Amino acid sequence: MINLKCQQCGAALHWDGQGNVVQCGYCGAEYLIHPRREKFRKKADPYKGTGTVQGIPIVQGNDCSGLCPIQSYAPQGWSVCCRQAPDDYYGDHMGNPFVVQAEYESPDHSVFIVYRGTNIYTDRKLSRIPLMKQIDVLGSYLRIGTPFDAEQYCDYLVQRDVQPLSGQKIRIEEADAAELNRQRTIYNQYASQGFQQITSEWKRVFYSVLDQTQRRKTVSVETRVNDLHKGQQPMSGGGFFGQLMGQMFSNDEHYWETQYEFIVVTDEGKYESTLPIIQKINESIREAPDLDRIRQSLIQYLQNLRNQTAMAIHQQEMASWDRRQQILQDTHNYTTGVMHEMNANTAATHERVANMHSEMIREVNTYHTASPGYGRPDVVEADIRWDHVYQNTNDPDQFAATENIWLDPGVDFEELKRTKGNY
Repeated sequence: MINLKCQQCGAALHWDGQGNVVQCGYCGAEYLIHPRREKFRKKADPYKGTGTVQGIPIVQGNDCSGLCPIQSYAPQGWSVCCRQAPDDYYGDHMGNPFVVQAEYESPDHSVFIVYRGTNIYTDRKLSRIPLMKQIDVLGSYLRIGTPFDAEQYCDYLVQRDVQPLSGQKIRIEEADAAELNRQRTIYNQYASQGFQQITSEWKRVFYSVLDQTQRRKTVSVETRVNDLHKGQQPMSGGGFFGQLMGQMFSNDEHYWETQYEFIVVTDEGKYESTLPIIQKINESIREAPDLDRIRQSLIQYLQNLRNQTAMAIHQQEMASWDRRQQILQDTHNYTTGVMHEMNANTAATHERVANMHSEMIREVNTYHTASPGYGRPDVVEADIRWDHVYQNTNDPDQFAATENIWLDPGVDFEELKRTKGNY
Protein backbone atom coordinates (compact mmCIF):
# COMPACT_ATOMS: atom_id res chain seq x y z
CA MET A 1 0.00 0.00 0.00
CA ILE A 2 1.47 3.38 -1.06
CA ASN A 3 0.09 6.66 0.34
CA LEU A 4 -0.06 9.82 -1.83
CA LYS A 5 -1.76 13.21 -1.39
CA CYS A 6 -4.62 14.65 -3.43
CA GLN A 7 -3.48 17.81 -5.23
CA GLN A 8 -7.00 19.40 -4.90
CA CYS A 9 -8.00 18.84 -1.28
CA GLY A 10 -4.83 17.46 0.29
CA ALA A 11 -6.52 14.27 1.48
CA ALA A 12 -4.53 11.03 1.51
CA LEU A 13 -4.69 8.82 -1.57
CA HIS A 14 -4.32 5.09 -1.05
CA TRP A 15 -3.01 3.04 -3.96
CA ASP A 16 -2.63 -0.71 -3.58
CA GLY A 17 -0.29 -1.03 -6.56
CA GLN A 18 -3.01 -2.52 -8.78
CA GLY A 19 -4.41 -0.72 -11.83
CA ASN A 20 -3.53 2.66 -13.29
CA VAL A 21 -6.24 4.87 -11.69
CA VAL A 22 -6.61 5.97 -8.07
CA GLN A 23 -9.55 8.06 -6.78
CA CYS A 24 -9.59 10.50 -3.85
CA GLY A 25 -12.01 9.22 -1.23
CA TYR A 26 -12.78 12.77 -0.05
CA CYS A 27 -13.33 14.97 -3.16
CA GLY A 28 -13.59 12.25 -5.83
CA ALA A 29 -10.67 13.50 -7.98
CA GLU A 30 -9.06 10.78 -10.06
CA TYR A 31 -5.40 10.39 -10.87
CA LEU A 32 -3.69 8.30 -13.56
CA ILE A 33 -0.74 6.24 -12.32
CA HIS A 34 2.02 5.30 -14.78
CA PRO A 35 3.68 2.17 -13.42
CA ARG A 36 6.82 2.58 -15.51
CA ARG A 37 7.38 6.05 -14.06
CA GLU A 38 6.14 5.33 -10.56
CA LYS A 39 9.22 5.69 -8.41
CA PHE A 40 7.61 3.91 -5.47
CA ARG A 41 7.24 0.62 -7.32
CA LYS A 42 9.26 -2.08 -5.57
CA LYS A 43 12.38 -3.13 -7.47
CA ALA A 44 13.12 -6.77 -8.20
CA ASP A 45 15.37 -8.46 -5.62
CA PRO A 46 18.66 -9.27 -7.42
CA TYR A 47 19.21 -12.18 -5.03
CA LYS A 48 15.96 -13.90 -6.08
CA GLY A 49 15.56 -16.05 -9.16
CA THR A 50 13.29 -14.88 -11.96
CA GLY A 51 12.81 -18.23 -13.68
CA THR A 52 15.14 -17.19 -16.52
CA VAL A 53 18.87 -17.09 -17.25
CA GLN A 54 20.21 -14.14 -15.27
CA GLY A 55 23.36 -12.79 -13.69
CA ILE A 56 24.05 -14.22 -10.23
CA PRO A 57 25.28 -11.28 -8.09
CA ILE A 58 27.97 -11.35 -5.44
CA VAL A 59 26.66 -11.17 -1.87
CA GLN A 60 26.23 -7.80 -0.19
CA GLY A 61 29.09 -6.58 1.98
CA ASN A 62 31.72 -8.01 -0.36
CA ASP A 63 34.19 -5.65 -2.07
CA CYS A 64 32.68 -6.71 -5.42
CA SER A 65 29.05 -6.84 -4.25
CA GLY A 66 26.54 -6.34 -7.04
CA LEU A 67 28.77 -7.68 -9.80
CA CYS A 68 27.59 -10.86 -11.53
CA PRO A 69 30.52 -13.21 -12.26
CA ILE A 70 28.19 -16.09 -13.22
CA GLN A 71 25.18 -16.31 -15.51
CA SER A 72 22.80 -19.23 -15.22
CA TYR A 73 19.19 -20.24 -14.97
CA ALA A 74 17.77 -19.12 -11.60
CA PRO A 75 14.49 -20.83 -10.61
CA GLN A 76 11.59 -18.52 -9.77
CA GLY A 77 11.76 -17.36 -6.14
CA TRP A 78 14.99 -19.22 -5.31
CA SER A 79 17.69 -17.41 -3.33
CA VAL A 80 20.82 -16.99 -5.48
CA CYS A 81 24.21 -15.37 -4.89
CA CYS A 82 27.92 -15.61 -5.67
CA ARG A 83 30.93 -15.32 -3.46
CA GLN A 84 34.63 -16.17 -3.47
CA ALA A 85 35.37 -19.78 -2.61
CA PRO A 86 37.05 -20.19 0.81
CA ASP A 87 40.77 -19.44 0.73
CA ASP A 88 41.43 -22.35 3.09
CA TYR A 89 40.96 -24.75 0.20
CA TYR A 90 41.16 -22.70 -2.97
CA GLY A 91 43.53 -20.45 -4.86
CA ASP A 92 45.33 -20.51 -8.16
CA HIS A 93 48.91 -19.76 -9.10
CA MET A 94 47.98 -19.58 -12.81
CA GLY A 95 46.51 -16.05 -12.76
CA ASN A 96 43.13 -16.93 -11.21
CA PRO A 97 43.10 -15.43 -7.69
CA PHE A 98 39.27 -15.42 -7.57
CA VAL A 99 37.65 -18.88 -7.55
CA VAL A 100 33.93 -18.18 -7.91
CA GLN A 101 31.27 -20.00 -5.89
CA ALA A 102 27.58 -19.72 -6.88
CA GLU A 103 24.82 -20.79 -4.48
CA TYR A 104 21.14 -21.62 -5.11
CA GLU A 105 18.55 -22.39 -2.43
CA SER A 106 14.86 -23.26 -2.83
CA PRO A 107 12.22 -21.19 -0.98
CA ASP A 108 11.41 -24.08 1.37
CA HIS A 109 15.13 -24.72 2.03
CA SER A 110 14.80 -28.32 0.91
CA VAL A 111 17.31 -27.95 -1.96
CA PHE A 112 20.74 -26.33 -1.82
CA ILE A 113 23.14 -26.20 -4.78
CA VAL A 114 26.77 -25.02 -4.89
CA TYR A 115 28.87 -24.48 -8.01
CA ARG A 116 32.59 -23.67 -7.91
CA GLY A 117 34.79 -22.72 -10.82
CA THR A 118 38.25 -23.76 -11.94
CA ASN A 119 41.03 -24.16 -9.39
CA ILE A 120 44.60 -25.43 -9.82
CA TYR A 121 46.96 -26.98 -7.30
CA THR A 122 50.55 -28.15 -7.51
CA ASP A 123 52.31 -31.08 -5.92
CA ARG A 124 54.30 -30.23 -2.78
CA LYS A 125 57.32 -32.42 -3.55
CA LEU A 126 57.75 -32.15 -7.30
CA SER A 127 56.82 -28.53 -7.97
CA ARG A 128 59.44 -26.09 -9.20
CA ILE A 129 57.16 -23.05 -9.23
CA PRO A 130 59.06 -19.87 -8.22
CA LEU A 131 58.31 -18.42 -4.81
CA MET A 132 56.94 -15.18 -6.25
CA LYS A 133 54.32 -17.20 -8.11
CA GLN A 134 53.10 -18.41 -4.73
CA ILE A 135 53.20 -14.90 -3.24
CA ASP A 136 51.01 -13.68 -6.11
CA VAL A 137 47.93 -15.27 -4.54
CA LEU A 138 48.71 -14.27 -0.94
CA GLY A 139 48.95 -17.82 0.31
CA SER A 140 45.50 -18.87 -0.86
CA TYR A 141 47.07 -21.26 -3.36
CA LEU A 142 47.44 -24.67 -1.74
CA ARG A 143 50.08 -27.26 -2.54
CA ILE A 144 48.97 -30.86 -2.12
CA GLY A 145 50.93 -34.00 -1.32
CA THR A 146 48.82 -36.51 -3.21
CA PRO A 147 46.22 -35.61 -5.88
CA PHE A 148 42.75 -37.19 -5.65
CA ASP A 149 41.06 -39.05 -8.43
CA ALA A 150 37.55 -37.84 -9.28
CA GLU A 151 35.71 -40.26 -6.96
CA GLN A 152 38.05 -39.56 -4.04
CA TYR A 153 37.57 -35.85 -4.54
CA CYS A 154 33.78 -36.27 -4.47
CA ASP A 155 34.13 -38.12 -1.15
CA TYR A 156 36.30 -35.30 0.13
CA LEU A 157 33.79 -32.61 -0.90
CA VAL A 158 30.95 -34.37 0.90
CA GLN A 159 32.93 -34.51 4.12
CA ARG A 160 34.11 -30.91 3.86
CA ASP A 161 30.97 -29.14 2.61
CA VAL A 162 28.14 -31.23 4.09
CA GLN A 163 29.96 -32.52 7.20
CA PRO A 164 27.49 -35.40 7.71
CA LEU A 165 27.17 -37.27 10.97
CA SER A 166 27.03 -40.47 8.93
CA GLY A 167 26.41 -41.52 5.36
CA GLN A 168 26.88 -44.03 2.59
CA LYS A 169 27.58 -43.98 -1.12
CA ILE A 170 24.50 -44.87 -3.20
CA ARG A 171 25.73 -44.96 -6.79
CA ILE A 172 28.36 -43.64 -9.18
CA GLU A 173 27.74 -42.27 -12.67
CA GLU A 174 30.54 -42.54 -15.26
CA ALA A 175 31.29 -40.25 -18.20
CA ASP A 176 28.96 -40.43 -21.19
CA ALA A 177 29.94 -39.94 -24.86
CA ALA A 178 29.64 -36.15 -24.68
CA GLU A 179 31.87 -36.02 -21.63
CA LEU A 180 34.46 -38.27 -23.28
CA ASN A 181 34.55 -35.83 -26.21
CA ARG A 182 35.16 -32.97 -23.78
CA GLN A 183 37.99 -34.91 -22.17
CA ARG A 184 39.62 -35.44 -25.58
CA THR A 185 39.39 -31.69 -26.18
CA ILE A 186 41.02 -31.07 -22.80
CA TYR A 187 43.80 -33.53 -23.66
CA ASN A 188 44.56 -31.78 -26.96
CA GLN A 189 44.47 -28.38 -25.28
CA TYR A 190 47.05 -29.28 -22.63
CA ALA A 191 49.16 -31.32 -25.05
CA SER A 192 49.56 -28.17 -27.16
CA GLN A 193 50.90 -26.43 -24.02
CA GLY A 194 53.72 -28.94 -23.61
CA PHE A 195 52.24 -31.35 -21.07
CA GLN A 196 53.42 -34.93 -21.64
CA GLN A 197 51.12 -36.81 -19.23
CA ILE A 198 47.46 -35.73 -19.15
CA THR A 199 44.65 -37.50 -17.33
CA SER A 200 41.12 -36.08 -17.33
CA GLU A 201 38.41 -37.77 -15.26
CA TRP A 202 34.73 -37.00 -14.55
CA LYS A 203 32.44 -38.47 -11.89
CA ARG A 204 29.01 -37.88 -10.40
CA VAL A 205 28.54 -39.65 -7.05
CA PHE A 206 25.36 -39.92 -4.97
CA TYR A 207 25.27 -40.24 -1.19
CA SER A 208 22.63 -40.72 1.50
CA VAL A 209 23.73 -38.84 4.62
CA LEU A 210 22.50 -37.74 8.04
CA ASP A 211 23.25 -34.03 8.42
CA GLN A 212 24.04 -32.04 11.55
CA THR A 213 20.32 -31.51 12.27
CA GLN A 214 19.65 -35.29 12.23
CA ARG A 215 17.80 -35.00 8.91
CA ARG A 216 18.29 -37.51 6.11
CA LYS A 217 19.68 -35.88 2.94
CA THR A 218 20.51 -36.95 -0.60
CA VAL A 219 23.78 -35.49 -1.86
CA SER A 220 25.01 -35.41 -5.43
CA VAL A 221 28.61 -34.37 -6.16
CA GLU A 222 29.87 -33.85 -9.70
CA THR A 223 33.41 -32.82 -10.68
CA ARG A 224 36.01 -33.03 -13.40
CA VAL A 225 39.69 -33.27 -12.41
CA ASN A 226 42.80 -33.12 -14.58
CA ASP A 227 46.17 -34.56 -13.52
CA LEU A 228 48.96 -32.94 -15.55
CA HIS A 229 52.74 -33.42 -15.83
CA LYS A 230 55.18 -31.25 -17.74
CA GLY A 231 58.92 -31.94 -18.00
CA GLN A 232 61.00 -34.91 -16.88
CA GLN A 233 59.42 -37.02 -14.17
CA PRO A 234 61.44 -38.32 -11.20
CA MET A 235 63.30 -41.62 -11.48
CA SER A 236 61.79 -44.60 -9.71
CA GLY A 237 63.51 -47.41 -7.87
CA GLY A 238 66.99 -47.48 -6.40
CA GLY A 239 65.84 -47.56 -2.78
CA PHE A 240 65.31 -44.59 -0.54
CA PHE A 241 68.45 -42.78 -1.69
CA GLY A 242 67.59 -43.26 -5.36
CA GLN A 243 64.06 -41.91 -4.85
CA LEU A 244 65.41 -38.95 -2.89
CA MET A 245 67.93 -38.08 -5.60
CA GLY A 246 65.25 -38.50 -8.27
CA GLN A 247 62.98 -35.99 -6.52
CA MET A 248 65.82 -33.55 -5.95
CA PHE A 249 67.06 -33.46 -9.55
CA SER A 250 63.83 -33.97 -11.50
CA ASN A 251 62.31 -31.00 -13.32
CA ASP A 252 58.76 -32.33 -13.33
CA GLU A 253 55.97 -29.74 -12.98
CA HIS A 254 52.95 -31.53 -11.57
CA TYR A 255 49.56 -29.79 -11.63
CA TRP A 256 46.19 -30.98 -10.43
CA GLU A 257 43.15 -29.07 -11.68
CA THR A 258 39.54 -29.16 -10.57
CA GLN A 259 37.67 -27.67 -13.53
CA TYR A 260 34.42 -27.35 -11.61
CA GLU A 261 32.45 -28.68 -8.64
CA PHE A 262 28.66 -29.06 -8.63
CA ILE A 263 27.16 -30.11 -5.29
CA VAL A 264 23.44 -30.71 -4.72
CA VAL A 265 21.95 -31.31 -1.25
CA THR A 266 18.23 -32.16 -1.06
CA ASP A 267 15.82 -33.57 1.49
CA GLU A 268 15.44 -37.32 1.09
CA GLY A 269 13.01 -38.13 -1.72
CA LYS A 270 13.25 -34.61 -3.16
CA TYR A 271 16.09 -35.13 -5.65
CA GLU A 272 14.15 -36.80 -8.46
CA SER A 273 11.38 -34.20 -8.44
CA THR A 274 13.93 -31.38 -8.51
CA LEU A 275 16.15 -33.02 -11.16
CA PRO A 276 14.83 -30.92 -14.11
CA ILE A 277 15.71 -27.70 -12.26
CA ILE A 278 19.10 -29.09 -11.23
CA GLN A 279 19.93 -30.06 -14.81
CA LYS A 280 18.77 -26.70 -16.14
CA ILE A 281 21.04 -24.85 -13.67
CA ASN A 282 24.01 -27.13 -14.38
CA GLU A 283 23.72 -26.88 -18.15
CA SER A 284 23.25 -23.09 -18.19
CA ILE A 285 26.14 -21.99 -15.95
CA ARG A 286 28.53 -19.67 -17.79
CA GLU A 287 31.24 -17.27 -16.70
CA ALA A 288 30.18 -13.65 -17.20
CA PRO A 289 32.39 -10.67 -18.17
CA ASP A 290 32.25 -9.42 -14.56
CA LEU A 291 34.34 -12.42 -13.51
CA ASP A 292 37.22 -11.31 -15.75
CA ARG A 293 36.94 -7.78 -14.35
CA ILE A 294 37.09 -9.11 -10.79
CA ARG A 295 40.12 -11.26 -11.55
CA GLN A 296 41.95 -8.47 -13.39
CA SER A 297 41.23 -6.10 -10.50
CA LEU A 298 42.58 -8.62 -8.00
CA ILE A 299 45.61 -9.35 -10.16
CA GLN A 300 46.35 -5.62 -10.32
CA TYR A 301 45.87 -5.35 -6.56
CA LEU A 302 48.23 -8.30 -6.01
CA GLN A 303 50.75 -6.80 -8.41
CA ASN A 304 50.65 -3.50 -6.53
CA LEU A 305 50.94 -5.35 -3.24
CA ARG A 306 53.89 -7.34 -4.57
CA ASN A 307 55.58 -4.11 -5.70
CA GLN A 308 54.94 -2.56 -2.29
CA THR A 309 56.31 -5.68 -0.61
CA ALA A 310 59.41 -5.63 -2.81
CA MET A 311 59.93 -1.95 -2.00
CA ALA A 312 59.45 -2.60 1.71
CA ILE A 313 61.95 -5.48 1.56
CA HIS A 314 64.42 -3.25 -0.32
CA GLN A 315 64.01 -0.47 2.23
CA GLN A 316 64.43 -2.96 5.05
CA GLU A 317 67.59 -4.31 3.42
CA MET A 318 68.93 -0.77 3.02
CA ALA A 319 68.08 0.02 6.64
CA SER A 320 69.72 -3.22 7.68
CA TRP A 321 72.79 -2.31 5.62
CA ASP A 322 72.92 1.14 7.24
CA ARG A 323 72.57 -0.51 10.63
CA ARG A 324 75.38 -2.94 9.83
CA GLN A 325 77.56 -0.02 8.73
CA GLN A 326 76.75 1.82 11.96
CA ILE A 327 77.58 -1.29 14.00
CA LEU A 328 80.90 -1.63 12.18
CA GLN A 329 81.67 2.06 12.75
CA ASP A 330 80.74 1.82 16.44
CA THR A 331 82.89 -1.31 16.80
CA HIS A 332 85.81 0.44 15.08
CA ASN A 333 85.46 3.49 17.32
CA TYR A 334 85.30 1.34 20.46
CA THR A 335 88.30 -0.77 19.40
CA THR A 336 90.29 2.34 18.54
CA GLY A 337 89.45 3.88 21.90
CA VAL A 338 90.49 0.74 23.76
CA MET A 339 93.76 0.58 21.83
CA HIS A 340 94.48 4.27 22.52
CA GLU A 341 93.78 3.68 26.20
CA MET A 342 96.05 0.64 26.27
CA ASN A 343 98.83 2.60 24.54
CA ALA A 344 98.40 5.45 26.99
CA ASN A 345 98.57 3.05 29.95
CA THR A 346 101.64 1.40 28.50
CA ALA A 347 103.34 4.77 27.97
CA ALA A 348 102.47 5.83 31.52
CA THR A 349 103.90 2.58 32.86
CA HIS A 350 107.12 3.09 30.89
CA GLU A 351 107.40 6.65 32.15
CA ARG A 352 106.81 5.58 35.75
CA VAL A 353 109.47 2.87 35.50
CA ALA A 354 111.90 5.37 33.94
CA ASN A 355 111.24 7.87 36.73
CA MET A 356 111.80 5.25 39.43
CA HIS A 357 115.00 4.12 37.70
CA SER A 358 116.20 7.74 37.56
CA GLU A 359 115.43 8.20 41.27
CA MET A 360 117.34 5.03 42.12
CA ILE A 361 120.41 6.21 40.21
CA ARG A 362 120.29 9.65 41.81
CA GLU A 363 119.47 8.12 45.25
CA VAL A 364 116.44 10.31 45.81
CA ASN A 365 112.73 9.80 46.48
CA THR A 366 110.02 12.01 45.03
CA TYR A 367 106.99 13.25 46.90
CA HIS A 368 103.72 14.93 45.86
CA THR A 369 103.65 18.40 47.39
CA ALA A 370 100.69 19.52 49.45
CA SER A 371 100.68 22.93 47.71
CA PRO A 372 102.81 24.55 44.98
CA GLY A 373 106.07 25.95 46.22
CA TYR A 374 109.69 24.93 46.15
CA GLY A 375 110.96 23.10 43.07
CA ARG A 376 108.38 21.61 40.73
CA PRO A 377 104.84 22.77 41.42
CA ASP A 378 103.63 19.26 42.33
CA VAL A 379 106.75 17.13 43.07
CA VAL A 380 109.67 17.55 45.47
CA GLU A 381 112.80 15.37 45.81
CA ALA A 382 114.48 14.25 49.04
CA ASP A 383 117.49 12.10 49.85
CA ILE A 384 116.69 8.40 50.19
CA ARG A 385 117.86 8.38 53.78
CA TRP A 386 114.80 10.39 54.86
CA ASP A 387 111.77 8.18 55.80
CA HIS A 388 109.22 10.95 56.25
CA VAL A 389 108.97 14.32 54.54
CA TYR A 390 106.71 17.20 55.67
CA GLN A 391 105.70 20.53 54.09
CA ASN A 392 104.60 23.68 55.86
CA THR A 393 101.14 24.57 54.59
CA ASN A 394 101.61 28.22 55.49
CA ASP A 395 105.09 28.46 53.91
CA PRO A 396 105.27 25.98 50.98
CA ASP A 397 109.04 26.47 50.67
CA GLN A 398 109.66 25.14 54.22
CA PHE A 399 110.08 21.34 54.58
CA ALA A 400 111.01 18.93 57.42
CA ALA A 401 112.32 15.37 57.24
CA THR A 402 113.06 12.53 59.68
CA GLU A 403 115.11 9.32 59.53
CA ASN A 404 113.95 6.07 61.13
CA ILE A 405 111.39 7.90 63.33
CA TRP A 406 108.04 9.46 62.90
CA LEU A 407 107.76 13.14 63.84
CA ASP A 408 104.76 15.30 64.65
CA PRO A 409 106.02 18.68 63.57
CA GLY A 410 102.74 20.43 64.35
CA VAL A 411 99.47 21.43 62.74
CA ASP A 412 101.22 23.66 60.22
CA PHE A 413 103.02 20.73 58.59
CA GLU A 414 101.52 17.98 56.42
CA GLU A 415 103.29 14.72 55.59
CA LEU A 416 103.87 14.18 51.86
CA LYS A 417 103.23 10.92 49.95
CA ARG A 418 105.69 9.11 47.71
CA THR A 419 105.04 9.39 43.96
CA LYS A 420 106.53 5.95 43.16
CA GLY A 421 107.51 7.33 39.78
CA ASN A 422 103.98 8.38 38.85
CA TYR A 423 104.41 12.05 37.95
